[in-house]
Amino acid sequence: MTMRLSRRKIARYVAGRLAIGDKLIIEELAALIIEERRERDIDLLVRDIEDQLAQSGITIATVETAKPLSETVRQSVRKLLGGDVRLREEVRPELIGGIRIETPTQELDGTISQKIYALKSRKV
Repeated sequence: MTMRLSRRKIARYVAGRLAIGDKLIIEELAALIIEERRERDIDLLVRDIEDQLAQSGITIATVETAKPLSETVRQSVRKLLGGDVRLREEVRPELIGGIRIETPTQELDGTISQKIYALKSRKV
């Protein structure tokens, strides 16, 4: 019988390999998840990996915009967050415009849709 590794141990191992630029670990992780039937753990595992990366000085930031980011905006986001920042970009046309940035510890919502929602929510 094979011993099942804890999610945190897996996260530490994967984060360590990602930190040195080993992208093959993603395929290995996918195979482990499928082999051990841990599909339900994926979201938690990703969060644990991002937390481990953050502890080693690498910030994973999810950046949502209505249109693809330009290189200038990418650099501005990295400068704003400081340090070693890796961006996960998501294009969501329903945001209308602006930008939403989320890291494991912070969230900034500067989207037009958020501003419209805030205006609608205000009681005059």
